[in-house]
Formats: sequence, structure tokens, C-alpha cells
Amino acid sequence: MATNERPQFGSDSTKDESNAKINGEKPKQPDPYLNQDFKEDRLVPSTPQKSPSISSVPKQANSLAFERTRNRPLWQMWQLWGILLVLCSGGVGYGATTMLLKLPKTQSCSKVFWPITSASIRLYCAQTAAEESNVAGLLSAIDLVAVLPENHPLRPEIDRNIDRWATGILTIAEEEFQAGNLKGAIATANKIPSNLSAKEIVDEKIASWNSVWTKGEETYQQVENKLREADWNGAFNWAVRLTDSSNEYWATTKYEESINNINVAQEENASLSKAQTQITNGRIEDLILAIDKADDIDSKSYAYEQAQEIIAEGKEKLVANIEQLIERRDWQQLLRITPQIPRSLNLQKRSEDWQILANAGSSAQLDTVFGIEEAIEEVEKLDQNSEYYQLGQKLTRRWKLEINDVRHLSKARDLARVGTIANLSKAISEARLIPDSNPRYREASQEIKKWRSQIQVIEDRPILNRAKELAYDNNVNAWRRAIAEVNLISRGSPLYKEARDYARTWRADIQRVEDQPILDEADSFANRNNYVAAIDAAKKIKSGRALYSDAQSRITRWQQEIDGERYISEANKLARRRTPEALARAIKTARQAAATSSVYPQVVRDVNDWAAEILAMARQASDFSLEEAIAIAQQVPSGTSSFSTAQDEIKIWQIRLEPRQLEAIPPTFKLDKLKKEREGDD
Repeated sequence: MATNERPQFGSDSTKDESNAKINGEKPKQPDPYLNQDFKEDRLVPSTPQKSPSISSVPKQANSLAFERTRNRPLWQMWQLWGILLVLCSGGVGYGATTMLLKLPKTQSCSKVFWPITSASIRLYCAQTAAEESNVAGLLSAIDLVAVLPENHPLRPEIDRNIDRWATGILTIAEEEFQAGNLKGAIATANKIPSNLSAKEIVDEKIASWNSVWTKGEETYQQVENKLREADWNGAFNWAVRLTDSSNEYWATTKYEESINNINVAQEENASLSKAQTQITNGRIEDLILAIDKADDIDSKSYAYEQAQEIIAEGKEKLVANIEQLIERRDWQQLLRITPQIPRSLNLQKRSEDWQILANAGSSAQLDTVFGIEEAIEEVEKLDQNSEYYQLGQKLTRRWKLEINDVRHLSKARDLARVGTIANLSKAISEARLIPDSNPRYREASQEIKKWRSQIQVIEDRPILNRAKELAYDNNVNAWRRAIAEVNLISRGSPLYKEARDYARTWRADIQRVEDQPILDEADSFANRNNYVAAIDAAKKIKSGRALYSDAQSRITRWQQEIDGERYISEANKLARRRTPEALARAIKTARQAAATSSVYPQVVRDVNDWAAEILAMARQASDFSLEEAIAIAQQVPSGTSSFSTAQDEIKIWQIRLEPRQLEAIPPTFKLDKLKKEREGDD
């Protein structure tokens, strides 16, 4: 039954009910046996009612707790509730903020069951995937929202995001294109679904990329073509055009590559030009250096073909030169060159044979029996299949024949080292034991000739020394006796040329002593200006004599003196007429005198005087006839002191002959003027 009174606020029953509501439990019923303050007229049930949610705590404990709660003041209970309320609201706010700031994006999207997922979650997960900013993430984002229907409320937002993601994919493709990966860029761009509006932009972009790329390839190909033609300026001009490309790869990387290729090509061309010059020289050392330079050219180089041509030409000339060394039996040179042959020529087998021949030949040239035996042993190393095997056999046969010849030559040379006539004669006899059919016969003949020359020198040297002693007196008789002595030396003697030189010198000394009085007599005539007599005297010295050249030089000088006097005399005769023409002829005649003659200073003075006189006549004539004055002044010859003055006068007179004419009025101008006057009268 219900009570007739409302429970008062602050009672224990009210508090219990509130606590029960907060805890989500039913309110507890008060124990009628514990409440001693109820009024007598309150209606209460006769039997206590138990709630299903009443705790099983003993009644005594509940009674004690109730008493303690009842004894607390009311204001303390409200403060407690306020603190609890603040703490609860703050905790709820902090938890909510933390959850918002720490959303488990990836983990939550990876656990979503897509067939039943809402559009908002799809859009959210798509945006999350797109944040990775790679092609896979952007494509995944597009795929997540692409399945939504066209009439979906979120379609505008979805389309906006799809366009943004497609643009992101295209941006990544553009970056790949700018980095030089055209195929990668096209492949990336083609991943954009074909049903999107951005697909048209993709097609245009790919077409633009292909166009830019094709133009870059064509320009780069032009650079390579110019490099192959060795047109460096043309290659550089085409390389500069790469910088105009809108593709960063062509404008920077390929441009720098082109410039580097140009520099490398120029260096390689200079190296090959020098190599070609060395090939042309044809010297073995130059050929090897040229081949080494050409070998340094890489197979990818523009000059590779030219380098191979140089190598082929150098190889051919090198082999030809080595064959000549073998033919000349120049074993020392062959021994020096063989180790330097480049391995790139693939001449290893022939180089081994050349080395064997060089070693054998060098040993044989020691001119000892041991050396020849060592040479025979070395040449036997040639393989029977070698192209030099037959040559080796020929050399072996020759060297076997030379062994006895070498013995005779060695003995003869030992005898010749003493240097006496007797020993040299014995050496010649020993060398004659070598038959003319043996290989060393020519060498023996040369040694015999040398030793015979030494014998003649020993025999003729005392004759030449005795002749020089006779010539020490420095007189005609001494020189004649010395000449007679050196004439004893035969023409075949090694001292014959030296003897002839001494005889020629002594004979010239004799001629000078004999002809000097004649030359002195001619000089005495010339000193008295009797040049005719001087010339006659000097002509007595005949050609071939020691003083003949001196006599001829004097005759020439004295003849110039005679001619100079004759020219100045004739000129003076002409000048006496005192006409411009006569004076001009006089100047021309006087100038024929040689500049080295004694009369030449007088010639210069007379010529200048006569030129001044001609100019004076021209000035006098200008008073009555400028034409005649000009004609006279033009006869002043160049090289005279009056020539420049005469030319100035001529210019002045010519100006006076040609006064300025008044400018004539054209007839058409007069007609126009007359017409205007008539129009004015009308």
C-alpha cells in the first residue's frame, strides 16, 4: 500500500533510490523494523516486502551503515556529488578527445567487410589509402569508391576525390617522364581507369610526351650524326637545342651527355689525327705509338671505325717494316721492337718467331764460335708449321759454314791488333783462307782492304811528315821540294787526299809570291788615277792563279772609275745646251755612274743642280703658258731634291687650267617655272 505522505527530501530512502537509479538498480525498500521515527497514522504493510535486487548483506551491517549516513551533514553530501560530477565529465571529455585523435585508420579499414560497408566508410578508407601518395594507394582509393552508384548522395564528393586521385597518378607519371622513363610514365598513366573523365587528359598527355620524346631523340640523333662527321660546331648547335625541350631529362641529362660526347669526340679525333700522322711517317716506333692510341678508342665511340682503320693500316706497315728488318738481318733492332708489339694486333705467334730469330741473329753477330753455336740452337726452336721455318733452316746452314770462317777471322783480327806491317800482312794472309763461296768472304774482303790501307798509311805517313818539314822554310824553293815529296804518295793511298791538299796550299803560296809584284804595280797605277794602265797590268795574272780573284775585283772597280768619269763628262756636255730636254738627258747619263765610284758624289750634286734648273725654267714658263710650264716640270726626274716641289707646282698649275664651271639649270626646271608664272597670271 502507498503512504499518505510524500517522503521528505534528504531521507535515507530517497538517497537509496537515487543511488539505485545511478547504478541502474531498482530502489531498495526501507526496513520497517529499523525506522523508529514514523508517525502512528502512517500506513505500512504488515509484512515486510523484499526486492529482488536487495543485497544479501546481514541486517546488522545495513543498520550500522544507515546510522553513519544519517549522522553526516547535508552540505557535505552535495560537495561530494559536485566533485564526482566534475571528475566524470572531465574523464568522459578526455576519453572522447583521445579517441578522436587516435583513430586506428589502417587497422580499422583492413578489417572492414566491404560487401556491407557504407559509402562513408568506403570514402574514408579511400582517402586513407590515397594519403600514401603512390600509384597503388591512389588506384586502391579509386577502386573503393568506383563501385558506388551514380545517384549516390556522396557522388559529388566521390567524383571530386576521384579527379584529385587521378591527377595525382598523372603527376607521378609526369615525374617519371621528366626523369627520363617514358615507358614507365605511359604505363603509370594508363593505369587510370578508362571510365574516368581524366582519361581524355591522359591520352592528350601521352601524345604530348611521345611528341616531346620523339623530338628529343631526333635532336640527339642529329648531334650523333654531326659527331660522326667530325662537325663539332654543328654538333654543339644541335646539342644546345636540347635545352629547349620541355622534358627535364632531355634538357639537362642528355644535353650534358651530348656536351661530354662532343668533348670526348674532339679529344679522340685529336689523338687519332696524331696517330694518322705517325702512321704516315712509317717509323716502327711511331707505328706502335699510333696503334696504342687507336686501341684506346672505345667500341662505343663515334671514332671507333676510324680507329680500326688506323690499326689495320698500322698493323700492315708494322709487319712490312719487321720483314725488312729480317731481310736486312738487323737483329738488334728486331730484338728491341718485338716486345713492344701491341697484343691487340693478334700477332703473338709471329712475335714469338720474331723473338727467336732476333735472339739467334744477335748471338751470331758476336762473331764467335760460341755465339754461332748458340744461334743455331736458338733457331731450332722454330716450329715446322711456322712461316719462318725455312728461313731458320737457311740461317742454320749459313751459320754452320761460318764457324770455320769465324775461326780464321778471329785469328786474323788478333794479328791485326798489333798494328805492325808484318802482323797486318799475316792477318791478310789468314783472312785469304776464307773461300769466296763462304758467307763470310765479303766480310773478310773488307777486313783485308782495311788492313792494306793501314799498311799504306804506315808507309806513307813518313813521306807526308818529311814534306811538311821541308815546307817550314816558307820560300818558293822549300814549297817546291815539299810538293815533289808529297807527289810520291800514290793515288790509292788513304793519305792521297791529305797530300793533295798540302800540295795545293804550297802551290798557291808560290803563285802569290810570283804574282804579288804584278798586283802591286797595278795598284801603283791606280793610285795615280791611271786606271787603264792599272787594268792592263792586272790582266797579266791568269785564271787559276791564287791572286786571280783579287786581280779581277780590282779590274772591276777601276773600270767603274773609268766609266764614271766618261758618264760625267758626257752629261756635262749635254747640260751646256741649257734646255729642259738636254738637262733631263744629262741627268739620265750621269746616273749611269756606279755608286761605288769616286765620282758618284759629284754626280749627285750635278743631278740636283740640273733638276733645280729645270724647275726654274718651268716657273718662268708659267708666266705666259701653264701648259708649257707643266710639260717642263714633268721632266724633273724622281729621286732629285726638286722632284717633290715640281709635283706640287704641277698640281697648282693644273687647278688654274681647270676653273669651276657654273652649275647649269636643267631645261625641265625652266619649263616648270614658266608654267607656274602663266598659271599665276590666269
